[in-house]
Amino acid sequence: MQKDEIINEINKTNIEFYDAFENLSIETMDKLWKHTEDVVCIHPGWDLFRGWLAIKESWITIFSNTEVIRFIITNTKIRPYNNNIALVVCLENIKTISDSGQAIKMGVNATNVFEKNDINQWLLVHHHGSVVTNYLPPNVSLQ
Repeated sequence: MQKDEIINEINKTNIEFYDAFENLSIETMDKLWKHTEDVVCIHPGWDLFRGWLAIKESWITIFSNTEVIRFIITNTKIRPYNNNIALVVCLENIKTISDSGQAIKMGVNATNVFEKNDINQWLLVHHHGSVVTNYLPPNVSLQ
């Protein structure tokens, strides 16, 4: 497989991750993560979660406390390694509305690491988000 094809596959899976996030879908998130104890997730300002069950619970908590969340992903850089590991770094431009109705715009630098499984699916094995200080939203509408 050509490098461009691999990058396109990884980008598609990365987009599916943010679609699952926007749709507050634990079912889709469940399909996108590797279900092992060595996966890691660090949400902005949270402790490190290790293992799929702990990570799943963190997503359930986020989804149950979020009314609406929208992303515009910018500055995406994708780097595949050995055709079975890929690193994605990007800026998450986020607009969210909490259960209390408060609207928040923020930027989060994210690192997503994917691993290709035995049936050629790219699965998340690591997600790390860090809030951007002095964030300036892009000149596009975050609906």
